[in-house]
Amino acid sequence: MSNQLLREFFELCPNGTCQDLLTEAEKLDVKNNGTMYLTGKIQEADVKNGNGRKYSERILRREIEKYQSMISENRALGELDHPESSVINLKNASHMIVKTWWDGPAVMGKLKVLPTPSGQILKSLVESG
Repeated sequence: MSNQLLREFFELCPNGTCQDLLTEAEKLDVKNNGTMYLTGKIQEADVKNGNGRKYSERILRREIEKYQSMISENRALGELDHPESSVINLKNASHMIVKTWWDGPAVMGKLKVLPTPSGQILKSLVESG
């Protein structure tokens, strides 16, 4: 077996290098299966979001804490386009959130792009820049 160095590059991080955000199992998933993982800000407290809503940090912390059970049960799915409803239509699922954490007032997230039709579109969009 040959050794292969996996290097993560993130345009939005200082000098393009961020903390190592992939677990060893995720690195193997990338290497063996071509899985794509994305990280970034998914919400911010006290700032109007894409839906025109603004959540206080207290409310957002409470809801992110509740959301952890969905993440741990691999049920935290998302759609390629922002759905009208909070209910995810499984035929449109493109990614699964695998981890969230706080960075100041921002909720950061790591997601796994799924091998679904919508996930393949997402992966192609990212690979195309």
